[in-house]
Amino acid sequence: MVIVKTAPYGEWTSQISAKAATARSRSLSSPRVCPETKRTFFLESRTDGTNGIVEVKPDGPEHVLPSSYGADTTVYEYGGLAYSPIPGDRIRIIFNDARGQSLNILDVDGGKVEPLVQPSSLRYADFDCHPDIGYDTEDTAWVLAIEEDHTHPKPEDVRNTVVCINLATKKITRILEGADFYSYPRFSPDGRQIAWLQWDHPALPFIGVKLFLGDFDEETGSVSNIRLVAGDDDESISEPRWSPDGDLYFCSDATGFRQLTRFRDGERERILLPGLETAEFGTDSWTVGCQSYVFLNEDIIVAAPVQNGKYQLVYVDLETQDWATLDVPLVEHRMDCLAPLSATAFITIGSGYTTPTGLYDIEVLENLETEVTLVRSSVDDHFPETIFSKPVPIRFTTLKSPHREVHGFFWPPHNPRYAAPEGERPPLIVVSHGGPTGHTSPGLEMRHQYFTSRGYAYFAINYTGSSGHGKAYREALFGEWGILDRDDVAEAVDYLAWSGRIDRQRVGIEGGSAGGYNTLCSLTWHPTVFAGGVSYCGVSDVGDLGEKTHKLESHYLEVLLKLKGRTPKEQAALFAARSPLYHAENITAPLLLVHGDADVVVPIEQSREIRRKIRERGGDAELVVLGGEGHMFKRAESWETIVVEAEKWWRKTLLGSSDLGSK
Repeated sequence: MVIVKTAPYGEWTSQISAKAATARSRSLSSPRVCPETKRTFFLESRTDGTNGIVEVKPDGPEHVLPSSYGADTTVYEYGGLAYSPIPGDRIRIIFNDARGQSLNILDVDGGKVEPLVQPSSLRYADFDCHPDIGYDTEDTAWVLAIEEDHTHPKPEDVRNTVVCINLATKKITRILEGADFYSYPRFSPDGRQIAWLQWDHPALPFIGVKLFLGDFDEETGSVSNIRLVAGDDDESISEPRWSPDGDLYFCSDATGFRQLTRFRDGERERILLPGLETAEFGTDSWTVGCQSYVFLNEDIIVAAPVQNGKYQLVYVDLETQDWATLDVPLVEHRMDCLAPLSATAFITIGSGYTTPTGLYDIEVLENLETEVTLVRSSVDDHFPETIFSKPVPIRFTTLKSPHREVHGFFWPPHNPRYAAPEGERPPLIVVSHGGPTGHTSPGLEMRHQYFTSRGYAYFAINYTGSSGHGKAYREALFGEWGILDRDDVAEAVDYLAWSGRIDRQRVGIEGGSAGGYNTLCSLTWHPTVFAGGVSYCGVSDVGDLGEKTHKLESHYLEVLLKLKGRTPKEQAALFAARSPLYHAENITAPLLLVHGDADVVVPIEQSREIRRKIRERGGDAELVVLGGEGHMFKRAESWETIVVEAEKWWRKTLLGSSDLGSK
């Protein structure tokens, strides 16, 4: 029998420690299966911020990459697929090591690493091996990859190309160049063709991306007869993938939602899946090399589409175009999450409402029933599901024009050992995702549960501009960045207070990157709404960001603020109008800033400057510097610091407590 104690919200003692939510929680990504041997691998984060390569063995997962190496890439700064098993009798893996700045081959069974090249200025990612790859001849020893050349580090001078790597000679040849960006170079099943994506400034990975096809010469490793398959300035293509019988599939947003499309005999056709017309297939994020749909055979695929921010696993018969949702206890499958095992089985990385992210082996049985086996959990500490708060989908229409629907997920405070005093309503933490064209899904996140189990409510807002809700919803933010997204937050707080879910006087907001910008904007233009804020690597000066950010996002402001046709003077005025730095006197709520000092996406000066501005007029602003961290915080100790410092901040600002210790 559990004895329920009565204690104010925010004062509950939780079983989930800061270490359990961070150091003993890891990320899992990029499952891959060697086609010949069916040996299975995935990437797992280490506490030092690097990724290890892990093999799924009969006795359990085992790290096979020596700890002195990491399988990581910083191509396009956000990275992506950093390794690939090489088909063949003996298992080898090609991988990029961002820390060691090297491209290498791992002999899995021998445990040895052989350097291919160790250039200080070159980065590699998004590997694909020739289907007839050999080890002793040059004819088929080919691997495709994205190469990023930082010999001249200014964003306008960084070069991106598709390269062909000859494993026999260790020679790397640039076979596609001239476009600003490339991704997903993929061999056809017979090795005679390659497909790839490319785009140019000011297009982005989700705007104006084109799919090309070319003939591959197996003797020279060169490409000819290049032709456009799909995509234009108003259409974006993502995740090209060949079927086993040689048809080319991809995802297109031509209908307003990314839909599966097939290119066969020179013609394209959309795969019509009634009921999924407003779902989005494929991943068009900042990262490269994702697999969110895979072929089990030439007629069957398994996919993880997203609809209104929630994912499902679907089983699709491509010839009949019938589909069914697979019965699995998972609601979130992000980024690079799928790999095929056989005609009836696959592996996936996903999380449920009350189950942490894990790697699962899923067997599809007769009548599409499933047998689900957990292979690897992302957490070391196993808590009863009853301790976790379950999300409630939120959708409301704004009162302020333009009237629009806003989406999100609300986690109420929950701890089976505690209840709040009668009549009390909980403090709220609003979290704004980055991107700004990212989104938050309802899968279990340990850092959220750290706070809900202590008596805080948590609301993840998928504000106007978020992905996972269709093209129109995402593009509604273009030209309105810094206005609609911040106004959505204020109206969401009003809605949650009106519906009786929260204490209107105890609301905080946090977010990272573009979510940090949203946090700063919300504190600046809606100062009476929030009692405190936490910005992680947030943008405070829009104009400065446009001048100092990296290549991939160096023209992003042209889209987000619709700069085309504006004079330099008009642009400068717009930058100032949308920059919290120039209106910092409006920020009255205490502000905590957290920033990595090696951030090249949003330089740390963005946080230092707004702290200086706030302090100049006597405001409360503090900065926590994470040494050696870039834009994507990776080390476990950094995340533990973030959780501990955030809790202190919320106890100070939302609870008014002088006791800043963890409960």
